[in-house]
Formats: sequence, C-alpha cells, structure tokens
Amino acid sequence: MTEAPFFKIGDTVVEPTIGICRVQGVRQMAVDGRLEDYFIFQSATARVLVPRSQLRRRGIRPPMSKDDIRKVASALRVPAHPVRGDAKAQYLDYQETLKSGDPLRIARLLRSLFILEQSDDLKGKEKELMEQARRFLVDEIMFIQGTPRTKTQEEIEETLQQMYRKKMAGDHGGEAAGSNKSR
Repeated sequence: MTEAPFFKIGDTVVEPTIGICRVQGVRQMAVDGRLEDYFIFQSATARVLVPRSQLRRRGIRPPMSKDDIRKVASALRVPAHPVRGDAKAQYLDYQETLKSGDPLRIARLLRSLFILEQSDDLKGKEKELMEQARRFLVDEIMFIQGTPRTKTQEEIEETLQQMYRKKMAGDHGGEAAGSNKSR
C-alpha cells in the first residue's frame, strides 16, 4: 500500500467536495478506537476533516499545474459522441467522476454533458451535474491562472462551443457520406 500524501499547514489543495482549500491543521483523533491524523481543510465556504488514510481515496491532491490546464483544455476541444445507457447507472457514474476530483475525467464529463445539452438531450439532474463539473474546473483554473471568474467561464464556454461546432460539422459531413455515428 502506498503512503498517503502528507500536506503541510498552509498548503493549497483540491478537496473534490469543497474545491480549492487550505490545510489549516492536522489533528490526532480517536474514532472507533483507532488513533489517526485528520487533516483540516478550509475552503471559502466549508471546513472538513479528512483522515490521512482517506486522502488518496477521496481524491485530495495539489492543484493542477499549467500543463495540466492545457491538457484539460485539449480534452474539452475533442468532439465526443455520448452514448445513452441505463439512466441510473449513468447518473451514478457521473457522480463518481465528480467525486474523483480528476480534472481530465471531469473535463470529459463536462464535454459530454455539454453535447447532450446542445442536442436537447440533457435529462433530469444532468444539468445540475454539468454545472458542478463546470464550476469545479472554473474554480481551479481561475485559482491557478489568477484570472477573473467571468474570463475563465467565457474561455471554457467558447472552447465547448468550438468543440460542438466541430462535432456537428463532422457529424453532418459523415452523414452525407453515409456514416451512421451514434451519439
């Protein structure tokens, strides 16, 4: 088993359920008879305690690098063809992707949900999940780049719009050639 990362007080980290936060402290606590270190993470809106043994499983990590941001932008540019499956299983998969805190997975989720939205095929709580994915990426990217929220939101929106236009041009070109791509 690999050792869980150890963050220092004052470090900035990403905790997938609350976003960008600072490590405020480490406290030893006994829970169910087990003594363990608990990290105290504080975001702008929430404070959570996470046992050291759960850091990796909960997806807690340092913020993205600028290179990671370029990879996320590249992932958002690639047209996708979302496939509908069992709605409940798909929703659970979407939730698990958000909980993972993995920016590339979240970017691919946002891209697929954006395509479904543009195609008027976004169902139920998918709109809410799409907004969570968008907010997660915007918050982290604006923190790393030091750009205003609106500018970051506009850049992501424009990237998604360009991807969708590219997808539609490819799909319509393929249909003219007799291609039958699934969504």
